[in-house]
Amino acid sequence: MAGPAFFTSWRGTLPVRWRGLIVPYGKALGIFVVGYAGATAVGQPWSLGHWWSLGVPALTAFGVCWWLWRPWALLATNSRGELRRLPLWLLWIVLVLLGWSLRNYLRYRLGEARDMHSAQELVRPGNAIFFRLHSSFYLDRAHVGRYAVSRVNTLKGGTKNYFATYNYACPLLVAATDTSVFRLTPPAWLSYSYRADLGNDLTPGERNWRYQNFVARTDARFDSLPLARFTYLLRVDNPDPAQYQAVRASRLAPFYGSPLLLAPIRAPFAVRGTRTLRLGLWLVGLGNSAVIFLLLVMPLRPTD
Repeated sequence: MAGPAFFTSWRGTLPVRWRGLIVPYGKALGIFVVGYAGATAVGQPWSLGHWWSLGVPALTAFGVCWWLWRPWALLATNSRGELRRLPLWLLWIVLVLLGWSLRNYLRYRLGEARDMHSAQELVRPGNAIFFRLHSSFYLDRAHVGRYAVSRVNTLKGGTKNYFATYNYACPLLVAATDTSVFRLTPPAWLSYSYRADLGNDLTPGERNWRYQNFVARTDARFDSLPLARFTYLLRVDNPDPAQYQAVRASRLAPFYGSPLLLAPIRAPFAVRGTRTLRLGLWLVGLGNSAVIFLLLVMPLRPTD
């Protein structure tokens, strides 16, 4: 009989728990998300680093917990108030994790993508590795550099593994309708790199046939690419020597210095940041469920 009586008594406290505990918690959580995400999207304080991703959420979460201390006074406490502090500590952790995941996701979506309107911004040094190119840029197909090479790796036991790489380098020109009047060195090259495994222990004839077949298929694949419009490109920090050979083959290689090589990002940009957001939301969901569970089952103050 104790079980049904306890359940009946607990069910009678649900309206009080909803109005006095759950509703203030939902309001605080919503205000935090809207305020922090809005400030991050508008201000874009990426240079502040961990101070903004962890410090600001920690301070703001402390303020939220301070504000909830009074509404959550319905919870029964002992002389030191431990019972009320437990959900507040969990809430503080939840808000810090939520702020961290929101900041990282918005940084991927907003901070590392920038509109590029001039060639000077392409060569400007900085920490940004993503470039967004629009219709003011185009590729000069007449000067596309192509460099294919066959290589071999000797494996354990003396097995020889043959593979081939094919590199392209397309000079990026800015607002030039006629390449003959473009006297300066193009600021950057769009680089494509393809690789194929030819096989193990091949005869010279078979190796050459597979290599030529790879070159023909890759040429057809490259020529079918829509090169008139680009979205997101990645700076190549450690280029392969074959990429430089492709730049030289374009006949527009710089006379001194190293060319700026940009490679297309393999994954769609909209996918970037979702792993961080998914991990953060999983942790936030677990913490949020724990907080709500405590608010629903913890004893309340006795009423007169």
